[in-house]
Amino acid sequence: MNFYPVPPVIQAEIYTRIPDAVRCTGQPTEWRGGSATPVADIFLEGPTYVQNGDLYLVDVPYGRILKVDADKVVTECVRWDGEPNGLVVREDGCLVVADYKQGIMLFDPATSIISPLLTRRNLERFKGPNDLIVSSTNDIYFTDQGQTGMTDPTGCVYRLSPTGKLDCLVSNGISPNGLALSPDERFLPLDAQVQMD
Repeated sequence: MNFYPVPPVIQAEIYTRIPDAVRCTGQPTEWRGGSATPVADIFLEGPTYVQNGDLYLVDVPYGRILKVDADKVVTECVRWDGEPNGLVVREDGCLVVADYKQGIMLFDPATSIISPLLTRRNLERFKGPNDLIVSSTNDIYFTDQGQTGMTDPTGCVYRLSPTGKLDCLVSNGISPNGLALSPDERFLPLDAQVQMD
């Protein structure tokens, strides 16, 4: 029995296509996306709109950020030795990137410079950051999923404060992936809720 109304059907339509010139056809990458077959020429994640209407995306296997402007023109903003996944915009307009290979990165669209924000917890590298969000107080919450799962429930969820303090909120996650804050930012819903105060 369902007590909720049937959701409306929304017809999806193509917003834009990534042009062949921007794809990485024939370029080498060690990333395989869980398969032994060769990776595709592009693998997009982390769609994030910024205030001026630009859409930013990461291309996981080729370590780059793409921008789709209001005219739907697609350009490569930056490329580095990484495997970016999650992407979120900060209050100052910079993009924070959850990079499986490099940790938490910071991209400044004004300068097109990408730099490390947090690469380790103490001396230990992360398992593989996956998704992230920014709170109204500029705390960055991110998952450290790596290859955790039912047989290795050691995935983590962290909170990085604007002062640089890093708190581990979950250390026994079974492949922690997406994140969201409740509207009042008191709860961080995961597979199990985390109360923030």
